[in-house]
Amino acid sequence: MKNNYRQELEELKQKNLYRRLRVLEGNEGTRAVFEGRKILLFCGNDYLGLSRHPRVMVAAHQAIDRYGVGARSARLIAGTTEAHASLEKKIAEFKNKEAALVFGSGFLANLGILTAFADKDDVVVMDKLCHASLIDGARLSGAELRVFPHKNYEKCEEILKKCTAPRKLLVTENVFGMDGDRADLPALIRLKKKYGALLIVDDAHGTGIFKKTSPGSTAHFSKGIDVIMGTLSKAIGGLGGFVAADQELIDHLVNFARPFIFATALPPVLCKAAREAFCVIEEEPGLLKKLWTNIREVHQGLTKLGFSLAKPESAILPVILGDEGKAMAAFEKLLAHGLFIPAVRYPTVPKGKARLRITVSAAHTAQDIQTLLKAFKALA
Repeated sequence: MKNNYRQELEELKQKNLYRRLRVLEGNEGTRAVFEGRKILLFCGNDYLGLSRHPRVMVAAHQAIDRYGVGARSARLIAGTTEAHASLEKKIAEFKNKEAALVFGSGFLANLGILTAFADKDDVVVMDKLCHASLIDGARLSGAELRVFPHKNYEKCEEILKKCTAPRKLLVTENVFGMDGDRADLPALIRLKKKYGALLIVDDAHGTGIFKKTSPGSTAHFSKGIDVIMGTLSKAIGGLGGFVAADQELIDHLVNFARPFIFATALPPVLCKAAREAFCVIEEEPGLLKKLWTNIREVHQGLTKLGFSLAKPESAILPVILGDEGKAMAAFEKLLAHGLFIPAVRYPTVPKGKARLRITVSAAHTAQDIQTLLKAFKALA
């Protein structure tokens, strides 16, 4: 049996798909030390730099003093703390929804949504590039899973038109995590109304990086979206997942979402930190402005160097290299220039679509961006 596992690992190495953990010392969000060398990080999802924001860290320290580090048990067993309740109220307000529910992670939230709202008699219609957690949730639900080509809403409508299931769930990401492009939310809202579907939008990479009135904001389209999922581990800077929806749908999750019912709750310290992060986003708009200034500077700089990038729609800027070996070689070359941007390969992205996935943060300085562009100039 062990030989079979060894053989599988050897095959991954031969295909340039083998993965290993790389230990970073002194990780400060955009800077760390790797194998004794100081490096810049353009690979995380802390888009606003809130994981190290003074107000967020103070809130976390105060919460540890009050609550300790753990949550003790599931909330239906050990009770719900004020920290959970106040965070959920803040999320509901932030997303323009009646209520919200917090999960231990975004992955658990997606598993909970799909398995609670769909069963073997239903159908889930999903964008091809949706996150693995949505795919796994759909499969676990037992519902029929129908996938439409990425952002091909004509094909999506063809599938919906033929559906005879009692319940239809229409599922998309808002910002797609590997490509950084955005879904056409108005088009999806039109389809969900026309065919009576439940529209579920994974807003993990979109939460916090758009103004509320922006066409990229799920809060802006909250009346047309039935379920907004998000994470607390990206622009919010912490850990956890959430669902924002009408009260009836949230009540349904409390009673039917197994990852909520049977998993230990998110620690109160993380709830307090996340709530403060939402407050910072609302009260310090300069962070959002700085993020988008950095995004535009990185995009313009890479374009001038000859790299082909789509117009930026989020903080994710992929440089697609195609071949897995080529992507790994590019990672190593950038690392030699003090830049840490791991190669993203299959199965995270389709075969032949390996890439360097650059992520930009408001915490990056102008000098950081110049260092990035200098390294990519050498790569070009």
